[in-house]
Amino acid sequence: MKTTLLLSVLCAVMTVTASASCGTETCANDEYCNNSPACQCNTTLYTNTGSFPSSNFTCNDAYFNIQVSKCWLEAHGYNTSNVRLNGTNSNCWAVRKVVDGTSEMTLHRPLISSDCNTEAVINSTHVTYTNQLLMFAKTNPIQTVNDAVMNISCTYALRLNASLNMTLRPILGITIIPSSIANGTYTVYMVAYTDNTYLTPLTESDPLYVEDAIYISVVIAELNAKALNLKVVNLYASPDNTSSLKYYLLQNECPASGVGAGLLTVNNNGFGIEARFAMKVFQIANSNSVYLYADVAICVGSCDLTCSSQSKSDDSQNIAGSVGLFLNAADGTFGISSASSFSMPWTLSALIFSWILMKLM
Repeated sequence: MKTTLLLSVLCAVMTVTASASCGTETCANDEYCNNSPACQCNTTLYTNTGSFPSSNFTCNDAYFNIQVSKCWLEAHGYNTSNVRLNGTNSNCWAVRKVVDGTSEMTLHRPLISSDCNTEAVINSTHVTYTNQLLMFAKTNPIQTVNDAVMNISCTYALRLNASLNMTLRPILGITIIPSSIANGTYTVYMVAYTDNTYLTPLTESDPLYVEDAIYISVVIAELNAKALNLKVVNLYASPDNTSSLKYYLLQNECPASGVGAGLLTVNNNGFGIEARFAMKVFQIANSNSVYLYADVAICVGSCDLTCSSQSKSDDSQNIAGSVGLFLNAADGTFGISSASSFSMPWTLSALIFSWILMKLM
């Protein structure tokens, strides 16, 4: 009798162990392993739980954080392999994760206006990032429910302690940094100005020509200047927003050589809450766009501007992230500047909003 009871207990333990995993997957409480290579949903748990998908959605740490029950979707006729944000990049698709014992389709994407077609809208007080969560119905062999679309958004307050007239649509990039030394966030601004006093912001209606001078400010207005300093490590241009092709204007904290030589003058960098640069407007060959990016770092105490002696490997460890501006050709054709020389007319017509996570040096 004891032997039979022991065998029964062992068989039960083996059954529980076998049902807990399928191949490389660990099954959730609402899943089971039915001798298949992946966990299967127990859809009977979700037969009377509403008719429209609901999500657990938060805006934490500068990310969209989205969870939708995988087994609820399957029980209601949705294709869980096709749950995504409004973008076609592979990073825009939701992936299965077990969260608190439940199988969830999850997304964790940074709040960047170019990521998965996230859009950013700014007014005088706030910046809002919006996207859509798309959930598509199963179509094989028949479709029984409509595709579902869920609008999502995250709104953050702006705190620039400077006089920018937002009604004039100034040209600026905005980056919000979760602080690792205090509760809350820092906001990094990259602003383009028309004058070397850094008082008159460029607007979307201001035309620019190759060889014109503009003035770039990168600032964290909230920094305690006695304890922290802002440093721009690299400043570079790219013809697109992937940053795969980089033309450096500032590299390893020093004006770059090569094709970018002479295009940038450093007026202030690594001292205080603001870095300032003067730049000549230029055109990248075979492109009507120029994306300007600044790789930034925050120094505890004074910034060590080691310049060209700093290796790229050491340099990359100090970079917290990037903020950028987008320059777009006014009409895609060459025009005549006020100096009667042929030049590309430019307008600064769009905003690049980037989010970065901070590691203080």
